Amino acid sequence: MIKNFFIDLKNGIVSVFKGNAKKENIYSVDGKVPLLHGIVFGIQHIFAMFIANIAPILIVFASIGLMNAPVEYASFASNAIRSAIFVAGIGTIIQLLLGARLPIVIGTSFTFVGLFASFYKGTPNTFSPQTIDAYYTIMACIIVGGLFVAIISPFVKYWRKIIKPIVPAVVVLGIGLSLLSTGAEYFLGGSTIINSSIPNSEYFLYILVAFLTLLVGLLWSIFIKGIWKNLSIVIAIIFGYILALIFNYTIAPGMIDFSALNFNELTDFINVPYFINFTKLRFEALPIILTCIVFLVACVEGIGDSTAICKSGLNRDISNRELGGTLFVDGFSSALAGCFGALPLTTFAQNVGIVTQTKMVNRYTIFLGALFLVLAGFFPPLANLLLTIPYCVLGGAIITVFGSISLTGLKMIKEEGFSEKNITIVSLAICLGFGLTLVTSLFNRLEDGDTFMQNLKIIISNPVINMFVIAIILSWLLPEDMYISFKKQDKNN
Repeated sequence: MIKNFFIDLKNGIVSVFKGNAKKENIYSVDGKVPLLHGIVFGIQHIFAMFIANIAPILIVFASIGLMNAPVEYASFASNAIRSAIFVAGIGTIIQLLLGARLPIVIGTSFTFVGLFASFYKGTPNTFSPQTIDAYYTIMACIIVGGLFVAIISPFVKYWRKIIKPIVPAVVVLGIGLSLLSTGAEYFLGGSTIINSSIPNSEYFLYILVAFLTLLVGLLWSIFIKGIWKNLSIVIAIIFGYILALIFNYTIAPGMIDFSALNFNELTDFINVPYFINFTKLRFEALPIILTCIVFLVACVEGIGDSTAICKSGLNRDISNRELGGTLFVDGFSSALAGCFGALPLTTFAQNVGIVTQTKMVNRYTIFLGALFLVLAGFFPPLANLLLTIPYCVLGGAIITVFGSISLTGLKMIKEEGFSEKNITIVSLAICLGFGLTLVTSLFNRLEDGDTFMQNLKIIISNPVINMFVIAIILSWLLPEDMYISFKKQDKNN
């Protein structure tokens, strides 16, 4: 068994690097491409996910008061950011070589943000003794939940039968719909800029940058031929960043924040992520159970994302081995992230959008991008440089990627057919599953309730969870033939 494992590992590694480097391999899962092509196309994936990879950490750590912690605890947040970058790179490499062996990029999941923030019992955004308790409770839950997913992943061929084909299609659509507000928020400058007090005349410059960045990306896609046309995201970001630089030093100071680039000591150049203090982990039953439930939701997202890659990127169905590999690496990488003080990892929908939109499925290019993540985890200046990219630039460059995920879901639904049963499932999943999350007054009501109501709010506030639950229940309850005919009885009988 061990011998077969190493043979399988060898085959996975060799298939990525086999043969001579060819430009046309960019559209093939296996094989090398010229190094310059590989670096540029790999960096494009990193641009798309980099800020989103650390955003959940900033949100959770701020909500539990760790971003305002005293000096002796301040390293928790900085180490979590470095670790998130580092483990995302390691996890992606494992996914490419050993796991699913699909063009997948993994990063920090937003799915757990609301749950982990609820573990803090102190005043929101304020450091207190409960802050450290919440931190070690979160890390214990991540390690247990990640191992839970890794353990159940080999049995996916059995429990996958419960999930009918229409369900992953609905989940992919749900992922796309859940990202629409994020894409629009990026395009409008990010929540910090939107809620700031800067004059409207200056604020609209952010929207102008986003619009011109989008325009450059579209023009590049239209007029550039061959494989280089798929570099529209990189070109758009470079253009947008230069434009933002010009505005930053002329009429919109502060558009680019360079404060993270200030360094005075050697440790600011080279800084190795480190393990947390395992003796302080807090294993509590209810938080662990809730975390495992949300990990199952993350599994559904992983199933949807990897299925979308195979359907739209490779024009085939996903295999049980690929599905099991996806979930195993997501779980293992999440447990590893918890050991380093970071948050759970999952397949990144933004990068799925790039694959499905450009059809660039080459693992070698993503491998080079993942190496950049690993290096950025050790060398903070590399990571900090990417963090200076304004949200409006990212929004303009990748807003079409967010939209393409929803279209991939619709395409998958079309392939399953618009039977009356499927139409009913999709309609209710959208209206109740996604629509429910738009009723903010409901969540205000649940927030004022007891612990059960607050936990219920965390679960149903995720449109992907709602749409998955509705779709999987209806896929089994509704008959295949939704028409029930009643024959008229013969009057003579």
